[in-house]
Amino acid sequence: MLAVVAAACGNVGNGEVELAPRAAPGQPSGTIMLTVGTDVATTTQRVKDAITSSGGSVVTVVDHAAEARKAGVTIPASTLVIGGPPAGQLPLLRVDQRAGVDLPQRFLVRETDGWVSLTVNSADYVAAVSGIAAAAPRDALRDATMPVLTDTAPGSSVPVGSPLIGVTPFDYLVTVYGSADVPTTVERLRRNADRAPTRSIAVVDLAAGSADSGPPIRPTSVVFVSNSGAEIPLLTAAPSIGLDLPMRFVVWLDAEELTQIGYPDVRRLAVRHGISANDPNIERLAADSDRLARLAAGIIE
Repeated sequence: MLAVVAAACGNVGNGEVELAPRAAPGQPSGTIMLTVGTDVATTTQRVKDAITSSGGSVVTVVDHAAEARKAGVTIPASTLVIGGPPAGQLPLLRVDQRAGVDLPQRFLVRETDGWVSLTVNSADYVAAVSGIAAAAPRDALRDATMPVLTDTAPGSSVPVGSPLIGVTPFDYLVTVYGSADVPTTVERLRRNADRAPTRSIAVVDLAAGSADSGPPIRPTSVVFVSNSGAEIPLLTAAPSIGLDLPMRFVVWLDAEELTQIGYPDVRRLAVRHGISANDPNIERLAADSDRLARLAAGIIE
């Protein structure tokens, strides 16, 4: 399904899904959440080991709590592991490169009231926000994600993802056209992101090696960018938003040989985590995203 009904908004787009299973408290729409233990550091290492043992790579690890401590703020332990095997990513990217804004997978390990949870976007969610209806690429991501979950929490029953309430591809991705090729645009984005108050976290070439397993993907990269000053208050208010932070930008060469830059509308992400779209820190991140995309595109200097 490409679109899903919000609880009181009627049908949106192409259809709707049954509103079961119910989401657990603090669980955003379109996620899988497991209770995995009591130690964030141990669970984080298990996630990293599970990614590599399944043929994937860990792109980066973001310690949200450590970033908060640098600013003199204490929040519960919260760590984001970004990574996964190419086998789960490439089928989606071959259908639509815009899916790269939610790839590789992001695994959020966080402490809540003495227990540790592991949260990841469901394959249904990634396909839905990317506008991909085909089952095969969605299932490839699901099949690549499942071993990471089962290896991290052996013996646990992995639940179906929470309902896709309000999830739709419409207006999810904000895009602008760039004036240069993908590598130049990525470097512009990275260089400008490394100026206060933002900083680049990681750059991933999603098309690298794609010809080894099928049709090559046109140049596609994702850039992760943090603004801890805006992120920390949001993590304090709604810890689950750690799954969608730091900010991310996908840069790709489209079928018309034009470079595009896209990023999720942070206001939509805020609503997913129960934060007002008008929150001042959401507005700061939205302004940062717009500014960095326009700088990368060569629209402003």
